[in-house]
Amino acid sequence: MNHTITATPKPGLYHGWKVLFALFLAGFFVYGGGLYCFVLFVTPLTEEFGWSRASTGGIVSAFWLSFPLLLVGGYAIKRFGVTRMLAFGIGIEAICVILLATVSALPQMYLLRGAMGFGKILFAASIPVTCSKWFSRHFGLALGIAWAGWHIGGMVLAPITSMIIAHAGWRAACVALGVALLTLALLPILWVQRIDSPASLGVGLDGDSLSPPAGTPVQAVRASAPNLAATGTLPDLLRSPTFWLIALATVFFYTTYGGVLAHEGAIVEAAGYTATASSLVLSLTTGFAALGSAASGWLLDRWSLSRVGVMMHLFLIAGTASLYVVMGAPSLTALAVYGVAFGLMIGGSDVFFVAFVRDRFPHVGVGFQYSTWYFVELGTLLCAPVIAGHIFDVFGNYRTTLGLLVLCAVAALALSSIALRTRRPTVST
Repeated sequence: MNHTITATPKPGLYHGWKVLFALFLAGFFVYGGGLYCFVLFVTPLTEEFGWSRASTGGIVSAFWLSFPLLLVGGYAIKRFGVTRMLAFGIGIEAICVILLATVSALPQMYLLRGAMGFGKILFAASIPVTCSKWFSRHFGLALGIAWAGWHIGGMVLAPITSMIIAHAGWRAACVALGVALLTLALLPILWVQRIDSPASLGVGLDGDSLSPPAGTPVQAVRASAPNLAATGTLPDLLRSPTFWLIALATVFFYTTYGGVLAHEGAIVEAAGYTATASSLVLSLTTGFAALGSAASGWLLDRWSLSRVGVMMHLFLIAGTASLYVVMGAPSLTALAVYGVAFGLMIGGSDVFFVAFVRDRFPHVGVGFQYSTWYFVELGTLLCAPVIAGHIFDVFGNYRTTLGLLVLCAVAALALSSIALRTRRPTVST
């Protein structure tokens, strides 16, 4: 059942937009600095310590090792609140990245990177909950803007970090990232979160008036808008066949996503292109990921969930198929199609799946919805590069690997289409 509220804003900029800007800025450094930029540390670490590429590459992927803790993410948010979760997450990552500059042993680096991943999980699991506290009609757009900061952070911070490494070394780059996290990510979050909710300012969600004048037009809110009074928890999700269908679609979807992305550079170079061309393709992908994140959120507030979902799956299929074409006959056009389609998919896929789970389980708290689904996503992303690498080792070429990943993406589309046709629960006001 649709809820109706007025759309009469209070004077001045709605505080929810300030909260959203702080989330964007925090994600810019937490994800852009903590993941994208860390790829640049592989070469200097290998050169300084003589470690194998597998060992130094593992330092990057260790970021995801704490993903099982997501299963208790909903309970942690309920117990400690989103402000503490956001602050602890950013603080842990900042301290750990600074400490990385002081160690030289591989086990210590793995431990610190794992702790950084734990901080990232605390931060990421709190984003949909924070957005739901301030936005209803614009919830999709809010999510998209918050997550766009992750990709823009990688696009902007990667060349800056590379410059610092070249002139001052990787340790100085670690300290710089840590200081940026403490000052430009943590402080804005603490400042905006001093106000707990729109009700504290005398307004409703989206800045709407709580006491409309007589005769004021009302605006319907989508049935899939977050239900802040939801009391459902993890068991309510796990008992539902629909959730397991969405989870299976997620596994197939992100197996293709993670497998292609992790091997993108090697695939492009195996097709006969230079390392420079490979980096340009990655930049194109990252740029469109930022666009896809914001655009998908905007579209979800206006289009049907099914329409956006099919579009995300088609982007995944088109991008992977384009690389398959490139492996057979090098083509700049096909590479461009890959960069655009795959980038839009990277940016929009999380926004779609979170909206999908939210739409099907309005009786379950947002924290439980997102942390449980995110557990499935990160577990798949951790395994996907290994799966794709194993397929390559068995068949000896990326063309067969990409062909199988295209089939995996088609399976994801089929499963998601079935799940999208499932009956939406009826929630009474």
